[in-house]
Amino acid sequence: MKIQLSVNLIISFIISILLLLVASIPVVANQASNSIRSLSATPTISIYDSQSSDISSLIPSNTVLLSHALITDTQTSTPTFTSSPTHTSTPTAPSTETPTLTGTSTQTPTNADTTTQTPTPTNTTTQTPTPTDALTDALGSILTPTQFISLPLVLNQPTYTPTPNPVPETALFCSSINQPISIPDDNLSGVNNDIWIPDGRILLNLRLYIDITHTWVGDLVITLTNQNTGKSITVLDRPGSSPYYCPNDGIVSILADYAAQPVDDQCASYPHAISGIYQPMQGLSTFSSAKISGAWRLNVSDHYINDVGTLNHWCLQADVAEGMPSPTPTPTYVSLPSSASVSGMSGQSQQLNLDCESRSAVDWAKHYGFNLGEIDFLNHLPRSDDPEIGFVGNPNGVWGSIPPNDYGVHAPPVSSLLQNYGLTAGEFRSLQWNDLRAEIASGNPAIVWIIGGSNYNLVNGTPHLYTAASTNDTTIVAPYEHTVILVGYTSSTVTVLNGSRFVTISLDQFLDSWSALNFMAVLARR
Repeated sequence: MKIQLSVNLIISFIISILLLLVASIPVVANQASNSIRSLSATPTISIYDSQSSDISSLIPSNTVLLSHALITDTQTSTPTFTSSPTHTSTPTAPSTETPTLTGTSTQTPTNADTTTQTPTPTNTTTQTPTPTDALTDALGSILTPTQFISLPLVLNQPTYTPTPNPVPETALFCSSINQPISIPDDNLSGVNNDIWIPDGRILLNLRLYIDITHTWVGDLVITLTNQNTGKSITVLDRPGSSPYYCPNDGIVSILADYAAQPVDDQCASYPHAISGIYQPMQGLSTFSSAKISGAWRLNVSDHYINDVGTLNHWCLQADVAEGMPSPTPTPTYVSLPSSASVSGMSGQSQQLNLDCESRSAVDWAKHYGFNLGEIDFLNHLPRSDDPEIGFVGNPNGVWGSIPPNDYGVHAPPVSSLLQNYGLTAGEFRSLQWNDLRAEIASGNPAIVWIIGGSNYNLVNGTPHLYTAASTNDTTIVAPYEHTVILVGYTSSTVTVLNGSRFVTISLDQFLDSWSALNFMAVLARR
């Protein structure tokens, strides 16, 4: 009884040690006739005869073999046992009848040896067992003194499950300016205005919307500060050329790191000195990877006498998520030709005042062998107060308004309808100029959303943040929204198909006009 208790204690001790080393140790057993005591704790150790077949068949397929522990019989005095087998049944010859299978079949073996063995001890010597003695006593029914056991240490191999990337969401945070705030003339301290953001998620990307009325915008310096982290950047620093800088009036612009042109280089005469989407002087990515929550401060200061103005409105449009996503692979650099063009393109003038998107879509589809009707295409577009969902307003209304008034439609409904007609088409935003160059170099024209002017020209536009009542979603819209088909480029010019006419303009003017609606396009890919 004492020996048995010691055996249990020793085995429990061994199991406790193994539990500290591994997550689990599955049970395997090679001696089927007389198994030893089944251990109640998990994991347990398996015992097998080293002279039997390979142990790989005993180890589950999802385990990794770590090591073997060798135990030898060092006991000098071992009780001997004699075995008196008693056969309780006689093997019966197997039946020659072929079983009939109906769904599931249960077969009972007809050759079963149910021999039982009753060991009779012939040595009753009492001794104090050592750990080796106790193990050997417990295993004596299956081991002889010349056998040894190996304890395979096995560990469950975990199945790798990749962590899904946090899903980003675009959020808009705007100032609550009820009356325009005066910007002090020739005052380096300027004026501050704060936005408080309660959102505790991580900032991924940031865009800054600014609406300022001011003569001679070359006087202005604008900074943005995250009061929570203390980080601050200068987003605009006296745009235009020194020594007098930009003499024109007004800023209605969105600053974004992905934009094509620096904001400090802008100085247009219409519709504002700075309009469209441009790169800030310092990157807004400075604020990424931290929580967006807390106070954000915009400071606008005037650095020269005589000209004054007001801060009318400003917003932060942010991509936020619960955590940072996995890094995206760096795109492979592709060498593009300095000039390229798409041959065989032709078009027609639009039939209605505001259905330029339908006209561009059917001319684009014709390049790929699809003959569609302009009015048929227009009639299949959904209707909505949200241009991201459907056509806004009267297709024959007055050009130059923004939603919810007569306006037009953006890329998503157009690309979706082209797909329904059987074409490969996808809508894209925040594209780079090289994205369009790659399309043209591959022989694919691109439908682009720009700001139209008189005589088929492309002009600068004024972006506005519009929230549709039906969807409560905010998107960028602009007066005189228009579409053309990009068909060629050189190092300094761009050629577009505007209705029935090919128009060549400067690259800078194209980028200014394309920027107003956030570099939007439909391309022949998804």
